[in-house]
Amino acid sequence: MDEKRGKRETVILSSSSEEENYDDDSEQQFSDCDEPSESDDTDINDEEEEEDRDETTGSDDCDVDDESLSEKVVSLLQDGKDVDSLKLNECKAYLRKHGLRLAGNRAVCIARVKEHWRLIHESGYTLYPRSSFNINCTGDVCMGDVVLFKQKVYEKFSKMTRHGRVIGNRTVAGRVVKESYGAAKQQHTFTVEVLWSSGARKLPPLSPLLVKGRNLYKQKTYRQRWKNEADRVKVLSEKHRRGAEARFVRASKQKKKSCYANGSKGSMSLCALSYSFLHY
Repeated sequence: MDEKRGKRETVILSSSSEEENYDDDSEQQFSDCDEPSESDDTDINDEEEEEDRDETTGSDDCDVDDESLSEKVVSLLQDGKDVDSLKLNECKAYLRKHGLRLAGNRAVCIARVKEHWRLIHESGYTLYPRSSFNINCTGDVCMGDVVLFKQKVYEKFSKMTRHGRVIGNRTVAGRVVKESYGAAKQQHTFTVEVLWSSGARKLPPLSPLLVKGRNLYKQKTYRQRWKNEADRVKVLSEKHRRGAEARFVRASKQKKKSCYANGSKGSMSLCALSYSFLHY
C-alpha cells in the first residue's frame, strides 16, 4: 500500500538572506533533492498535516489503498456525478495522488478536487485570462490574491556555489494560499497554488509553489481585483502588522549580535542601552 501512495511534491524556490541580490529562485522538489533547511521557511507543510477527525471514518480507511480511492473519485468526475458526498479520505487520496495540498476540512478538499478537475480539462487561460491581472501589486501581495508573475528557471542550481544555468523564464498565474515570516530569519515567504503557467518547465495545475517575497516581486507582479476590495485592505493591514513585528525582531537580533561581537565592557553597556531602546 505504501508503494502506491502518491508523494506530495512542493516546488521550492530556494533563497539565502546573505545573497539578497542574487536571482536564487531555482526549482527544487522534495522527491529528488535534499529537504530544504530551516532558513527556507518551509513551515507551509505544517497545516497540511492537519486532518478533520470528525470527517474521517476510522479503521475502514486501512482496508482501501489510495489508488482505489482516487480511482473512485475520478470515475465520479468522468461520469459527471455529484462528488459532494465524498469522504475526506477519498478526497485526500485524489489530492495526494496529484501532489496537491491536503489542508482543510472535507468541504475545502472537495472544492479543491473540483477545481483541479476543471483546470486540467478546461483552459486555465480562459478561466483566469491574462487580461484580468490588471492591478500592479509589486511589493505588496497578500493571502487571497490571485497573482501573475514571472520567474527565472534554472537547469540545475547549486546551493554551494549559488549559481546555475538559466534555461528560460516562466510565467505563473496562481492564488496565494499562505504567506508568513520565517522564525529564523524573518524572511517573507508565499505559498502559491498554480492556476496555469507558461514558458520553461510548466507547472501542473494547483501544484503548491513556495516562493520568497523578493523573488515574487523581482519581475513585477499583477493581481486580479477582489470582489470586495475592502476585505483585501483588512488582510493587507494584518500582514503589514506582522511584517513590522518581523523586522523589529530581526533588527533586535542583529543589534544584539553586533554588540556582543564588539566584546568591550564599555560597548557592552552602550549596546545594552540601545537594545533596551529597541524594545521600548
